[in-house]
Amino acid sequence: MGDAVLPRRCVACHAGIKNPHANPLARFACSTCMNLFEGMPNVRCKCCGLALGLRPQAFGWTHCRHCKPKAGDNTDQETDCVVCCDYTAPFDQWIAQLKYGKAHGLATFMGLWLGVNTQKAGCALPDLLIPVPGSREKLKQRGYNQAALIAKHAGRHIQRPVYTDWLVKTGEARTQAELGRGERLQNLQGLFRATRPIPAGLRIGLVDDVITTGATLQSCEAALRNAGAKSILLMAVCRTPE
Repeated sequence: MGDAVLPRRCVACHAGIKNPHANPLARFACSTCMNLFEGMPNVRCKCCGLALGLRPQAFGWTHCRHCKPKAGDNTDQETDCVVCCDYTAPFDQWIAQLKYGKAHGLATFMGLWLGVNTQKAGCALPDLLIPVPGSREKLKQRGYNQAALIAKHAGRHIQRPVYTDWLVKTGEARTQAELGRGERLQNLQGLFRATRPIPAGLRIGLVDDVITTGATLQSCEAALRNAGAKSILLMAVCRTPE
């Protein structure tokens, strides 16, 4: 990519970018923000994306305490998870800017960041990406689905197609921010539907901006499983820490 089409300012903090190097993220972010990205925990629960602490490899940890008891369940189904960072400052502010401030440059960066982390995760890449669908009301208000924007740029980086019509939201639910974990799971039950059968041999990348309790992704995953999906990679930019 030539200098003429590279952003001159960091898409996150708007500081000037000096001497972008081979790291693809450095073409979009300043050195200060790059230090934030590189300092994120890079070993996370394979099921839900929670950070596993400072030295998880030393203890052989691959799952958090919530997911470990069920790691051996459903042996005919495979679920992995890739997350870039914890949902804390300043990343929560950037997500808000993307969702409510039409900061589409952040979607370009977040998608690239997610694509880079997916390649580094050590698990099989998905065959295609499906963004979590938003409600019709929010799509009408914003004019875009932030998960679809992130998926577009992640897919471009890992060279995988993105299908926005394979999963649809069939109804409206109460705002998730108002609810606890159990209520969120119940609130979203049956709200998503796959629009076609999914061959068991396809590995699906399910993309969202943030994992909070995981209720939304679980509901989407259930819909894809019901349509025949066996292997799913959950992909999100942020994960709410414990």
